[in-house]
Amino acid sequence: MFSRSYNLQEYAPFKLTGSRFVINSCWLIYIGIALKLCLTYFKWDAEMLLGLALVPYICKVKRGGFSLRYLIPAVLFTIIALRFPVKTNLFLAVLFCGLLFVENLKGKISPVLFLLLLLISPAFEYISNTFSFPLRIWLSEVAANILNLMGTDAHASGNIIQLKGSEFSVDQACAGLHMLATSFMIGLFMIAHYQRQTAKQLHLVWGLFLLVFTFALNIACNLCRILLLVIFKILAGTMMHDLTGIVCLLVYVVLPLLGLYTFVLKRSEKPYTDPRFHNTIRLVPDDLRYPLMHFILAVLLLAVSFNIKTTNELSDKALSNINLSGYQKNVLESGVVKFEKAGALVYVKPSPFYCPEHDPMICWQGSGYVFSKIKKQVIAGRQVYSGILTKAKDKIYAAWWFDNGNLKTINEFEWRWNAAKGGKLFYLVNVNAGSEKALWEEVGSLPEMPR
Repeated sequence: MFSRSYNLQEYAPFKLTGSRFVINSCWLIYIGIALKLCLTYFKWDAEMLLGLALVPYICKVKRGGFSLRYLIPAVLFTIIALRFPVKTNLFLAVLFCGLLFVENLKGKISPVLFLLLLLISPAFEYISNTFSFPLRIWLSEVAANILNLMGTDAHASGNIIQLKGSEFSVDQACAGLHMLATSFMIGLFMIAHYQRQTAKQLHLVWGLFLLVFTFALNIACNLCRILLLVIFKILAGTMMHDLTGIVCLLVYVVLPLLGLYTFVLKRSEKPYTDPRFHNTIRLVPDDLRYPLMHFILAVLLLAVSFNIKTTNELSDKALSNINLSGYQKNVLESGVVKFEKAGALVYVKPSPFYCPEHDPMICWQGSGYVFSKIKKQVIAGRQVYSGILTKAKDKIYAAWWFDNGNLKTINEFEWRWNAAKGGKLFYLVNVNAGSEKALWEEVGSLPEMPR
């Protein structure tokens, strides 16, 4: 009898084609959905183009290091996308399911890629816009307190800082949202660069820690920037205004990150190389682990992609429940209900907890109005945001808050968490009048929202 050692790869071409069918189907589904999202969801601005340019440099696969680390978020966001089929939920579900698929086909992908794709997506912009306004109010208050400690008489009223008879507005650009995205991209590039230079792989937890630290540095950077702009009375739209932002970014964000990233990456783990894939040429296609699971997830997401709804369509039923006595009602195409009477204008918009905030500042600015003197205020026993809208000779006094009939609040965390736990649907209520006195009276006499 002759003995012979068998190489299983010799028989790989004779394997059933079911696995290859699943692999090809998943590739087609994920690529198709990605293309659809690129055309209908992503914003092709400078930040996205910069992020896409970094993808080839950041993308790094540890062949053979298969992983199920994205399984739980993939299943979770797939369920969320099925329940609430909006583009953001579909994007997050495709992102996690796609990474899970690749990591069970090729090997582990650097977590930096996941963070980069999330960063350049509209989802990050939605989160930033949601919490930027409270951040602007807080930065204004802190800057005014620091100026007072320095011996100057400064006062913060909302996003306005008053100093020696002059007023300085902490606008969205000063809150550093664009600077924040740039800072994160710089941080991710540093991680990818040092990983390539040191041949080490940064753990996802360390990556998240560095991004949190980057966020903290960005807040400090913007605070210093606001102080410099106020102290030296540097006006917006000037070259010095932009130059101040660039210098602050380099000094308070980039330089500290260079030192910290070097320190952390020296203590990160070295990448694991599976000996089965070391210095070998694979003559057969990669095999997919758990093909049935991936096929089910892909088909579910394909179904979601053909059933995408807008937040307005998901809350259409709520529009019929909104009625304010004494007002003329008109439902706009944008999903906003307009109530009008002599001297007052009220806009009400259903706000599901998972949708991005679409506050009056966005709506009115899109109509050519300029918001100013935005602040927190207590009117008729309820805390609201208030501001003044100006356009040529027109001046409108506005107030807004979130209301579900039981709870009235301006706290983003509070109303979203309350609604996510199964509470009543919240409405964004925006009251507008021709004078401050009329605004106060209108807010005080406004009927309750449906419970």
